[in-house]
Amino acid sequence: MKAQANEIGRVVISKQGHDKDRVFVVVALVDESYVLIADGNTRKLASPKKKKCKHLRALPDCAAEALSPQHRQAGTADAAIRKALALLTAHANTQPKRITNKEECALVQE
Repeated sequence: MKAQANEIGRVVISKQGHDKDRVFVVVALVDESYVLIADGNTRKLASPKKKKCKHLRALPDCAAEALSPQHRQAGTADAAIRKALALLTAHANTQPKRITNKEECALVQE
């Protein structure tokens, strides 16, 4: 079954907008087509970004423990989100990076 972006705690990647290719966590559901996302750095839990689900790519990972009431009461929810995203993206960055055309041209010119 494919992961859905409209689940609280789901790790998603933005496909559109100025935050394209950035990793976020879904922190709340607005309705069936909109969610609120945060990453703990630029988008804190206090001011999440409203984003359409169709502009997000859901990953199979879930970081619901970072949104627990204990973290929210202690004021450490943003740090927990940052830590969870760092752990989950560290595994994704182990794959070899694809060389783009610009980088390929630079390599040929050198």
